[in-house]
Amino acid sequence: MASALLQPPVLLPTRRTSGNSGTHSASFPALCLQLDAELGNADGLGSRKSRDFARSIRASNSVLHVRFCSNEARESDRVKKSSRVVEDLEARLAKRLGRTISERQLLKPNQRILLAVSGGQDSVCLLHLMMKLRDAWGWSIGVVNCDHRWSTSSRQASAHVAQMAQSLGLDYYQAVSTSSVLGEGLARTWRYGVFQRLATHHGYEAIVTAHTASDRVETLLYNLFRGTGISGLQSLTWKRWLDPVPSLSQRSAFKAEHLIDSYKDPQTATVRVSPGSDQPQTLALVRPLLDVTRSELRDLHQQMKMPLWPDPSNHFLDIDRNRIRHELLPYLRKHFNGGIDKSLARWAEILHGEHLYLDNLCHSILGQAESELDGPGRGRRLDVVLLKSLPIALQRRILKQFADNFTRKSLGFDAVERLRQAACSESSGARKALQLSIHGGFIMRLQNNHLIISRR
Repeated sequence: MASALLQPPVLLPTRRTSGNSGTHSASFPALCLQLDAELGNADGLGSRKSRDFARSIRASNSVLHVRFCSNEARESDRVKKSSRVVEDLEARLAKRLGRTISERQLLKPNQRILLAVSGGQDSVCLLHLMMKLRDAWGWSIGVVNCDHRWSTSSRQASAHVAQMAQSLGLDYYQAVSTSSVLGEGLARTWRYGVFQRLATHHGYEAIVTAHTASDRVETLLYNLFRGTGISGLQSLTWKRWLDPVPSLSQRSAFKAEHLIDSYKDPQTATVRVSPGSDQPQTLALVRPLLDVTRSELRDLHQQMKMPLWPDPSNHFLDIDRNRIRHELLPYLRKHFNGGIDKSLARWAEILHGEHLYLDNLCHSILGQAESELDGPGRGRRLDVVLLKSLPIALQRRILKQFADNFTRKSLGFDAVERLRQAACSESSGARKALQLSIHGGFIMRLQNNHLIISRR
């Protein structure tokens, strides 16, 4: 018997679980006591060897038991630590978002806010963070999704966003194009037209989008390559006011009565919005994530494991912005500056602040330098004597504001510079020859010491 017991089967540690209470498994101390009792009946050399073996088995099982419990404790600590990291990142980003909104006065307490959600990483993370702040700010949040029909998965993405909105108890609005909207510019025009009409019709005071610091950098480079001034280089801004009347291209890009649905519950009947039924209302377009990079939101998404429906068109390299995102910026990070995103975003923010200051200064000067022609709506005139006394940088800005305010169009640099040089020239011939036609039926001419703008 002793020789048989010298080579027992290996005994692995077992545990009783609440889900398996009927299973009878011996505890470690009991197992060793049972071995001692059986081996105690043996005598002679075999019994001593058996008792030594029993003691070694007891020691081995104790070590296994300690290791098993230690591994379980480490796994529990790892889960708790991971949970704390997620909570810390989530709380840090939510606190930062709230501070940005407060310091920049982007939104007010108790506002009705329409949040644009595509189903991708940035907008889903923004929805999550805004919900964290909702109760403290007293916001009423609605969700809008636009389906451009650029891919076969776009319908699933919209359904996913609708499901998220329903689970959060939020009003949901959806616009679907009757055909694929060709071109990034046309799609953006259509999308913002949808946002504006829905917000106006349903009484929202602000439209919030999930543009990040990374989007700001991409837009800055895109505008730089196209050729632009400081106004374009500041790229995306924190807040701007939308025209209360949608442009013709916004109204004609889709048939609103067929495309806009309001879902308080996806199971209930929809509410249609008819064209022309909306009353003009001033709306703020707010981008509160312009100091948050896409990589920071990626960390939040990965840690929280939120489901996403990214837009496949973000990887189409025939789109200029996508080539900047996927080819140019990675090259710049690798070969020039690993922190190029933050450097360019900081530059855009500096330009934004200086542009606002100069724009407000020129607006104030323009109020003193311009006046109406005799008769309402006939035109405006600008005091050239006052204009000539200013630095060149302000001359250009004031001339552009003067023309753009009347025509509602954007006068290019070449036209502005031609106007400035002729108006400020000491040559009487150049001043007399000054006459500029502007697209849309407008004309600018120099008369005595005034620059006149009027319709033809």
